[in-house]
Amino acid sequence: MKKFFPNIQNDSNLSKNYTSSTNGNDRQALMLKMMTSYSIFLFIILVLFVHLYISDTKNARSQYQWQVKSTLMSNVELFEKDLDIMNAYCRQLLQDSRIRKLARTASIDDQLFDLGNAVATTMATDVYPETLLPMSEVFCYFPNSDFVVGPGFFVKQERYYNWIKDYSEDAHEAFMKVLTVPSNYYHFIPMDTIRPFSSKTYYMYVIDMNDLYYLNIDAVVCFVLEEEKLSSLFECLGTNSPYRFLSIGTTPTDTILSLNTPESENFDNLITDGLPDKMEDFLASKKLSMGTHTSTKTGYTYYYSHPSYDATTNNAPPQILYAAVFVAALVGGLIIIFMLSRRNIQPIIDLDQQLQVSEQEKNDLEEEKIHLEEVMDSQRPIIFNSYVRQFLKGMIVSPEEASYAKEFIGLTDETYTYNGLYVVAYNSSTEYQSSPNEFITLDECNQIVRDTLKKYLGEPLYCFSPSDRVYALIVVGKPDDQKDLIIKTNEAIVKLHDHLFDTYGIWLFAGIGKNTNNILNVWESYQQAVEAVNYTSKNYIFFPYEFIKKDSSTFYYPNELSTKLIHFITTGNTSQVLELFNLLHQENIEERSLPIPMVQFLLSDIRNTLLKARFALPQTTPAEVIRDLDETFNQHVSFKLCEDIALKLCKLFVAKTDDSDLITTIEKYINENYADPSMGLNKISDEFQISESYFSHLFKEKKGVNFSTYLENIRLGKAARLIRETDISLNELYLSVGYNNANTFRRAFKKVYGITPSAMRDG
Repeated sequence: MKKFFPNIQNDSNLSKNYTSSTNGNDRQALMLKMMTSYSIFLFIILVLFVHLYISDTKNARSQYQWQVKSTLMSNVELFEKDLDIMNAYCRQLLQDSRIRKLARTASIDDQLFDLGNAVATTMATDVYPETLLPMSEVFCYFPNSDFVVGPGFFVKQERYYNWIKDYSEDAHEAFMKVLTVPSNYYHFIPMDTIRPFSSKTYYMYVIDMNDLYYLNIDAVVCFVLEEEKLSSLFECLGTNSPYRFLSIGTTPTDTILSLNTPESENFDNLITDGLPDKMEDFLASKKLSMGTHTSTKTGYTYYYSHPSYDATTNNAPPQILYAAVFVAALVGGLIIIFMLSRRNIQPIIDLDQQLQVSEQEKNDLEEEKIHLEEVMDSQRPIIFNSYVRQFLKGMIVSPEEASYAKEFIGLTDETYTYNGLYVVAYNSSTEYQSSPNEFITLDECNQIVRDTLKKYLGEPLYCFSPSDRVYALIVVGKPDDQKDLIIKTNEAIVKLHDHLFDTYGIWLFAGIGKNTNNILNVWESYQQAVEAVNYTSKNYIFFPYEFIKKDSSTFYYPNELSTKLIHFITTGNTSQVLELFNLLHQENIEERSLPIPMVQFLLSDIRNTLLKARFALPQTTPAEVIRDLDETFNQHVSFKLCEDIALKLCKLFVAKTDDSDLITTIEKYINENYADPSMGLNKISDEFQISESYFSHLFKEKKGVNFSTYLENIRLGKAARLIRETDISLNELYLSVGYNNANTFRRAFKKVYGITPSAMRDG
């Protein structure tokens, strides 16, 4: 009331005086105020409408870019898997002592010639690379003897080139440079000049055997691959457009492979000048966009073109629709504002001015209390579902929050058994009708499934929906249900499925994990359930995680385990080394039952890891001990041998100084040399003669933070002090505290201080 009538007093005669003195101008002023208020509300709605349109466009564009990049990332995995297979094939060749003997020999006699032919016969019978790689042939070249061995032949390099392959005489020198110049190794070198009359394009990919063995092996393996088969690995090349290309390299100027590169002088100049900056305008004229992806596995950067978002969509109809709705909302809103203002002005003028202020405030407070209670009641299901989601996602970590959440959702009994259930619903037919004139909408489907879940699984239903028609649930069992919880859930899901399918035409698939007695660990069961649902089918709508069979076509030895093994060895942690070998044996031999060739590859990788630890031994290690250890490496590789070598290495690594004193010394060194851009784990390792992995572990244990975080905090702290206390140029600031890149420095600074360096100086 006071908002519209600030001069009105709570007097018994005020209403009459106001009524008698009100004239047309007063009414117009009041109506203008009301229309202004409504117009502001309309303006907010229209702004939100425009924001919705912009957000929708941005989301569609981002989704398209994500889909394109996701497709490339899956293609990159296939390509880099082929690189791994080629490396594995070379390691397999190195296990053959005949190959090593031929590599060390400078001249070939009859005996060695027979040995080479035997190797050629073995390679001819090995179909492993041909079945797994997009290759045409493979051969091994020995520079010492100038011989080439391949499937079915062992001849002089010149005879192989001129007689067996009948390559171009003018390109022989280029062929030899590929095999002998290290800068050509691990690059896909085109063979256009070597095979000028071939109807197809081929590449040579050379692997230096010396990089894969701890002793010198003077030999290289060359794979000849067909461009068409390489291109089939990348879906971004699956079009007839001459400007759909892929370029792979360590840097923009160091390209290891280019596919479908257009034969255009302008295009070649753009590539030479540097990808991808100068390519954008050129590709835009072709209705294409430029994309990049850097592999975390190999470090290679993939530059690729793909149709631009505007070229794949037609935005005209949505734009016209949005414009029409906007204009209709604006015109309709103005008409409604005018009509509401005229209708509501008279009741406001005629309001009873004699109402006591205290009584009005009392009523307002009562209404506000009722409103708050209604809001709390309406929000309770949302909070309930939120806690269920946090339990299933494993996002509750503190005991206090866990205790409150369990009490809120009513799971305080410590004797309960829990399990994660993942349910996916499908409409078996898009034409299904629940009644002759009614189709099942998405909201109706979700409500039907939830109601049916409550009916067959009981209430309360501990459930949230990660996405449409997907339901994640906590299944709760009483103490007596611990052993039969999965069986009972299976029976309930089957009945639930039959009911939904017979009544509504909705088909369900469900996966379930393993039981747990601690609700804080139910996220593990949920993750298992998500994996288990992938194994469901029409005949198996319910699948427990325990029934999943491990894949026996690949061995289990991720890079993380290799790093851990080196760390355990260099720190002398014998018990953890034994535990790690037990894990490898269980995963690969007991659960996967790997075939012999895969076991050999696994043991070869473990042996290479042990070799890295061997070359990290302290320089004070006795020579005779190292000699005995090297002889052990040359024995037949087995799990037992690898385990024994690891235990021997553990005993040879001994700490030379007190950990606390060492960390104190290193802290002082970091504070004195933080401005050195090369400061890092390798710098500390070289300076203090300590392995990088051991130092990283020790520093985190003593200081409570990672070394990289500690160094970054020191550098940024020094930078903040320089900004406040000196006039140093911001262009020189990042160099003075040890950063090589201004953008990297600004991002790190804003992450820590919440503002940019320039904003801190201006403040």
